[in-house]
Amino acid sequence: MRDLKRCRESNLKVFILDTAAFLAALPLQIYDVELYTVPAVVDEVKDYESRTRLEFAAIVDRFHVEMPEDKYFKKAVEIAKRFKAMDKLSMADMQVLALALKLRDCGLKPIVVTDDYTLQRILTYIGIDFKPVKTIGIKSS
Repeated sequence: MRDLKRCRESNLKVFILDTAAFLAALPLQIYDVELYTVPAVVDEVKDYESRTRLEFAAIVDRFHVEMPEDKYFKKAVEIAKRFKAMDKLSMADMQVLALALKLRDCGLKPIVVTDDYTLQRILTYIGIDFKPVKTIGIKSS
């Protein structure tokens, strides 16, 4: 995984971008952080304007696309089942959750950028931070 050592050594922030971040053009507006996403998120960005911004951001190397290993995807499935959320989470959500688990295991403190309330609830429970894009996000209990 690219730049992991640099992230750990410099305490650089690491954001994992869900589809909402690309629809809001965030990769072109956020600096001084390492940005990651997953293949299913890239596939979900379909409208012409958002897709063009995503492709431009990829060309200028603003984010990394990382597919988490099966062991992290299996952990994500276990967690989603525990929350009875399998029918509420898309493949992109599951991959984002799996990548967050992987980056945390690598010694980083990822922040997931998402407007998905179910994903936010799960992230809160497992101790991974999130930032909403266009919504207020869930309230901590």
